[in-house]
Amino acid sequence: MQEKTTRRSTPVQKWTDKAEHDFLNIANNLQAHEIPWDTVCFHSQQAAEKYLKAVLADQGIDPPYTHDLVLLAEMLGDWIPLLAKHRKELAWLSRLSVEPRYPEEEDLEIGVREGRKAHRIAGQVKRLCLAHLRSQSKAGKKSKS
Repeated sequence: MQEKTTRRSTPVQKWTDKAEHDFLNIANNLQAHEIPWDTVCFHSQQAAEKYLKAVLADQGIDPPYTHDLVLLAEMLGDWIPLLAKHRKELAWLSRLSVEPRYPEEEDLEIGVREGRKAHRIAGQVKRLCLAHLRSQSKAGKKSKS
């Protein structure tokens, strides 16, 4: 197995690399004989958070220390207005940053349905953020020409 050793220098690349590590954790867990759905949910939240923070970094904004995906999406409203459409899902996913990690959080049921939903939402956030980052990259290349 080959390990990725290349270090990228920009904050945007660092955030997206970390997000992709979360997606890799999800993919690995989904291949397991016994799937830890709480872990899938946690890494889904983390991946979404890191992609949102990558876009903030791209805009020259230092990402705040928060797991609140709704707050991060609101900060990005001028650049990715479609995120507002996912507010309810982002609020639900935000709960998964901490709650699934602790056994005393009994009010949050985590199973197959929740794991798949969390993974789907994280994928939507990733697609929206990457579309924005790609458009910014193309715009930057055109302005340099």
